[in-house]
Amino acid sequence: MKERLATILLFICSCAFGQDPRTVTDSLLYGQNGVANEYPEVGLVIGIYQDGKTSYYSFGSRTKDGKEPLDSTTIFEIGSATKTFTGLLLANAIESSEVGQHDFIDNYLPEGTEFPSTLKNKIKLTDLASHQSGLPNLSNDKYFSKLLKRDPTNPFRFVDREYLYKVLENTDSLVGYRQYQYNNYAFSLLGDILGNENDQKYTELVENTILTSLQMNATSFDIPSNPNVAGLYNEDGEPQVDMIIDAANPAGGLKSNAVDLMKYLKAHLSSDKFSAAVKLTQQTYFEDSKRAVGLGWDIEDNYYQKDGDTFGNSILMRYSKSRKQAIVVLSNHQNGELVRDAVNFIYSRLKNQSIKR
Repeated sequence: MKERLATILLFICSCAFGQDPRTVTDSLLYGQNGVANEYPEVGLVIGIYQDGKTSYYSFGSRTKDGKEPLDSTTIFEIGSATKTFTGLLLANAIESSEVGQHDFIDNYLPEGTEFPSTLKNKIKLTDLASHQSGLPNLSNDKYFSKLLKRDPTNPFRFVDREYLYKVLENTDSLVGYRQYQYNNYAFSLLGDILGNENDQKYTELVENTILTSLQMNATSFDIPSNPNVAGLYNEDGEPQVDMIIDAANPAGGLKSNAVDLMKYLKAHLSSDKFSAAVKLTQQTYFEDSKRAVGLGWDIEDNYYQKDGDTFGNSILMRYSKSRKQAIVVLSNHQNGELVRDAVNFIYSRLKNQSIKR
């Protein structure tokens, strides 16, 4: 599998740097070792912001055996890319002085929460958004194992608000505190805290603060009723069910399309809406020899990015302020490597806006 993915990146290795989006995507999708040959059953939608213009490209159909083509308005589960929305909400709350940048979670828990004394004055709100809290993660721990036993197809549907705070109350020590540990639970807890501070549900806070402001009208936490929805398949092409994750929504519950996500990425490039909050998300809150992390975003030398994998879809979105570029790739199969390699392929071949012409 990895060799096949690497082939896509190596294809047309002799091409000149700085191609236009159409040439790049054609090479990716229809080149000799491109997606059409290597992954004929996969459906992809690609959005690119370049030279001040936004363009969209699609490959395949919504479902494996269907005839309805994917397009820029097709809805996908975006999974953990939702974490950047939660990070932006936190940054916006910091910017508006609703919470402090260095505040611990202690004073933001619901009344009556039996918070273990061993955890007091240790976990910052920003720790929750940068994967260094040391809390259980609902990914590869005992909690996830138990959830999977209850429902292998939709394990997170049992994670309600009561469940979130029961986990916290039963946690008397922090494993990997101040170390990087990818953490769905921490983002779920953070989202609930931010909702509580605004007397709203987290889902309402996202809609009222971000989605409405950016006119992301197709983005929602609801299971889409619109028929233009991407199929859900795991990496082996087996059909999956719509994801229901309840109080874990802040970690991965949004559904969206390429058009809305490009609006979102362009807002991170502009100096208009959320500019001060965006700058806070771009700060480095955790760094080691392997990675740097902002509020919800992975930070690289020249860009910010975030992936998202559900049981049936995958996404990667990336933006570069210095190059004034943004890219999103969405797949109707759960295949994180494919979307990552696709974004790398596109990014490496697009014209670099930092070069004066």
